[in-house]
Amino acid sequence: MVAMLGCASVMAQEVVAEGTQEVKTEHWRNQRNTLQISAGWVSGFWCCKQLFAWIPAAAGHSRNWDYFGNYGLQYYYQVNWYCRVGGKLNWEIDAYDIYESKAEDAKKKGVTRNNTVSLVASVQFTYLNRPHVQLYSGADVGVGAHFANTRYEPDYTGDKQQPQGTWLPAVNITPIGVAFGIWQVYGYVETNVGYESFIKAGLGVHF
Repeated sequence: MVAMLGCASVMAQEVVAEGTQEVKTEHWRNQRNTLQISAGWVSGFWCCKQLFAWIPAAAGHSRNWDYFGNYGLQYYYQVNWYCRVGGKLNWEIDAYDIYESKAEDAKKKGVTRNNTVSLVASVQFTYLNRPHVQLYSGADVGVGAHFANTRYEPDYTGDKQQPQGTWLPAVNITPIGVAFGIWQVYGYVETNVGYESFIKAGLGVHF
């Protein structure tokens, strides 16, 4: 009886190991491509940008800040069960009102809208791979562009600033991400430091 129980235990362990290995191999072999969409709130780049924007804001010329979100589209190719490479397109937008002076009754000049776009190469490593849960980390590097455009009030006749654009290096680190669901369709949540939101969530499909 003891021997039978021992054999059954060994067989069960082999089945579990075989099932785990199948998750790590067959799924990614059959569906190597991944497409994701995401949304989040406030990136590290936006916080750094605000440090410079707060200087005129402190003088009272900028007020009523509005933040509209950070949105992304990602593609990955699964190299093996623990590594995938691809690219990310990211877009972040905010706006604020500008006034002629810091006086409470100062006349409004217009609204400045800021758009930040980044295109980066990305690599991610999975270190926990289970049928319905994966944990991963990653790093991205590429190029970013920041655009600022002010729409002035119709009755404003003072000096007007032309639209501005700046090219910048784009870097992002993903300390930890969690993907959950079935392999073909899944949701995910991750933390970021850089051009993407500190916390973002999204949906992905393998095909």
